[in-house]
Amino acid sequence: MEPLPLRHSVTEAQDAWDTGMRPILVVGDDLRAYVAKHGGGQRVCSRLVNELLAHHYARIWGLPVLEAALMRVDPAHVGRFVANDRQPAYFKTTCWATAFRSDSVELNRFLRTTNPYERRHYPNKADLLRIALFDIWLANEDRTQNNPNILVTTDPEGFTFRVMDHEAIFGTNVLDHPLPLLTMGDSLLAHPVMPALLGVSFSRDSGLIAHAEQDAYLWVHECEQRTDEILSRLPADWGIDVATLRQRLQDRLFDPPRLPAVLVHFHALLAQC
Repeated sequence: MEPLPLRHSVTEAQDAWDTGMRPILVVGDDLRAYVAKHGGGQRVCSRLVNELLAHHYARIWGLPVLEAALMRVDPAHVGRFVANDRQPAYFKTTCWATAFRSDSVELNRFLRTTNPYERRHYPNKADLLRIALFDIWLANEDRTQNNPNILVTTDPEGFTFRVMDHEAIFGTNVLDHPLPLLTMGDSLLAHPVMPALLGVSFSRDSGLIAHAEQDAYLWVHECEQRTDEILSRLPADWGIDVATLRQRLQDRLFDPPRLPAVLVHFHALLAQC
């Protein structure tokens, strides 16, 4: 697993979003545009850690993600986008950044402007079920029908679903308690994209469900094995007690009974579809 590159902003911010962690759009020293998220001035940047962990775990699960980097944003580059929750001082800490793709569209907006029944144009549509399972395992409470946190990119092989925005994993960051199991309302399974692209009987399609589950034990095992490597690369200025975080991940996320319980719950939610 290659370490994430460290980029530095070279121009004033070109755009900003009043969502989630109030990110800004900046150009890095590789002359590419990035969406940079700050730590909100917190001494411990746990939400940025969530983004980094989920990014690496998603890659292990074989889920498409956006290209990522760590980013040092010059506070002066916040420019005209300064706000109460987007202070220049917040950017003195290393940011989490993902490459900005001008061809990307948020899933709900994409579906409003595209015929979802042209299924041949979606080469990874079966991954939608795997994303739902991934979210249950990570207790991601922020990928829902109204806010799917999936970008659709235009690639040579077709439209690709890419997962993003994982600050609310671990039951919205409560690793010091047992991780919850998602309700249907907190799950991508309730999104209309599922029957639109996978078929109205997707929740009873044994082939699709097997595709989502087939290597779950191997993926979780690899995530567990690679966690020390991932945590060793956290920026020091994120203020993370790595030993404590590692133990909490072991006790909560990698607790042996968790994955069997997640799989049982996955099937229970499918029965509600």
